[in-house]
Amino acid sequence: MYYLLYRNILLCMVFFLIACTKVDFGSSDYYTDDPFGDYELPKPINNNTLKDVSGWEIDTLAEGLVHYNYSNFFQAQNANQIVNVVELDLNNPEYQLEIKYVSSLDSLSNVASMYDAVVGINGTYEIDASFIKSQGVVHSSVTLPEDHLRYWKHEGAMMFDVHSNLTIDYGTNESYLSSPMGNILSGSPILFKDREQVGKAFVGDNYDVDLNTLDGEDYRKHQGIRHPRTAVAVNENGKLLLITVDGRRSEAAGMNAKEMTEFLEHYFEPKDALNIDGGGSSTMYIKDKGDPVNNIVNFPTDNGKYDHYGQRRVRSFLLIRKLSSEGTFAGGDGTKESPYLLATARHMQNMHTLDWGKLKEQTVYFELTSDINMTGVNWSPLNNVDPYERNIHFDGKGHIIKNLSSKGHSYASLFGVLIGKCINLGLENAAIESTNGGGIIAGYVGLKGPNKPTGIVENCFTDGTVSGRDAVGGIAGNIGKPNGDDYSAVINSYSTADVTATNETGSSRAGGIAGIVWEKGILKNCYASGKVTSKNTGAGGVIGWTDSSVEGLVSFNSEVINEKSGNIGRIAANMASAGGQIAQGVNCWASSTVKLNNGGTVVLEKDMTIGAITVANSPYDGETKQSSFLGEVNNYQQVLGWEMGEGKPWSSTLVNGMPQLSWENK
Repeated sequence: MYYLLYRNILLCMVFFLIACTKVDFGSSDYYTDDPFGDYELPKPINNNTLKDVSGWEIDTLAEGLVHYNYSNFFQAQNANQIVNVVELDLNNPEYQLEIKYVSSLDSLSNVASMYDAVVGINGTYEIDASFIKSQGVVHSSVTLPEDHLRYWKHEGAMMFDVHSNLTIDYGTNESYLSSPMGNILSGSPILFKDREQVGKAFVGDNYDVDLNTLDGEDYRKHQGIRHPRTAVAVNENGKLLLITVDGRRSEAAGMNAKEMTEFLEHYFEPKDALNIDGGGSSTMYIKDKGDPVNNIVNFPTDNGKYDHYGQRRVRSFLLIRKLSSEGTFAGGDGTKESPYLLATARHMQNMHTLDWGKLKEQTVYFELTSDINMTGVNWSPLNNVDPYERNIHFDGKGHIIKNLSSKGHSYASLFGVLIGKCINLGLENAAIESTNGGGIIAGYVGLKGPNKPTGIVENCFTDGTVSGRDAVGGIAGNIGKPNGDDYSAVINSYSTADVTATNETGSSRAGGIAGIVWEKGILKNCYASGKVTSKNTGAGGVIGWTDSSVEGLVSFNSEVINEKSGNIGRIAANMASAGGQIAQGVNCWASSTVKLNNGGTVVLEKDMTIGAITVANSPYDGETKQSSFLGEVNNYQQVLGWEMGEGKPWSSTLVNGMPQLSWENK
């Protein structure tokens, strides 16, 4: 009996709660009313970009490219509105987002047609108030003083590289100048940041002045009155939205910043969004849509007519271009018999888009078909995430990757962790800043632990700068341990890069070629000529630390620096004991011009002693050689045993007194 009583009481409570809750099950989104207040329960997750399709026309232009058009009375604003939105899937390698800047004012339709764009919108505000950077070139920085009426116009920016890593964030002219991103377009106000509707704060109901009495450039009037608007946004699913809102006519009232924020929240729920130049500048182009003459799909206002011909001439534009002529790669299928061919920066970026989960059990082959300029890309290392399963064979074919920049990544470098081979490649003017160990080609060549995958670098050179906390090298941060008969190695290669290990309180090992060579790793027949610096101690001209004997190394370094007194050497800062055997430097040389600076004291050859500073001609420092000796090619071949001449790794001709790889002379 008690059971029935309790059951009936429980059912009554359930029915009461249901009666107090209003649920619209006919909508993809629902709201529930809290009987204790106005609390709005979270909406259910909706993976569709457009959360409420009522009133919208949707046109899928291509895979990963969708056009949304709203031309209706929007009840929440008691106004007619015309809104155009183009959605781009940033993971689609067939399309490329570009910032275009023109020195002479021009129309969007003309610029979009000139560059064969499929979609375009106007860019940002006038140049003295905005920051504009495209493909690594700064076209405009903010020159206005902070108290200027228009200074607010660069509050935030959209930043991206050639293919991905797109962010929208707050910033300043100084932070934009120092950003590694190759493409930056500033604007204001930020409408959304991390899903927060910050754009609503720009417009309030408690201003002490009539907005209409303010200067048109006053931020309160600019954001508080309805205008045509242009914006960019990104959502949680890696989709970019290009947005125009028409205005200044009965058919389209336009929106203020608060209204636009609320409109975007209702229909798109963006993660981040930024308002850019609007008013008469607001224009959207879609190839083969809209007006048959100029392909403008919205209604620009500068001619005062309700048509597509009122474009304002501006200097900056955001374009989406289809790369069908270029393709994912220049050819090949990734097999040994038919490697993927790489001819452009886009092809390099597309290496990331392969289905590596399916490829983890096999080696994927790549070849360069031309030199590649990576300006404007903050390169994400190809294989820097545990468990490091991307196995590759990368053949540069005697080509050069120029201006590779990788900053703020773990094992920042070209590959991250190189599992496989990199051969016949040059990297020129690289700029690497790692959060831990780093190198220009790899943070790790192979892995530290035994019985792990291995890596090999052969017939390669690097140039530029590289820094990281510990284990930093001009070619590799680390050279790993062997796996059975397979070994990890850097062979027949050189680096002219400047190397810096930045850890000031712990291990800070830096080497011109490698930061650390682990037990039974191989470093053979290589030289370094850049400046090597440890912010603590552990700088070596060629190696910071080695557990393995090394052979045939030459130090041409301009300077090797410990900022604090400690282990330092022209070949290695420290040679350790591994497996009961102390590592040795076999047949290694150092130029007599190499300068060691140990904690502020310049160490001359005659002053070297056993201990923290090692004896001249010891394994740490190599045999001292004069420039005349090092400038004789036969000495490398006959004494060091380097293979030189046609068909060999090294050229028989020296350049500036130093050896070159044979493929460099082709």
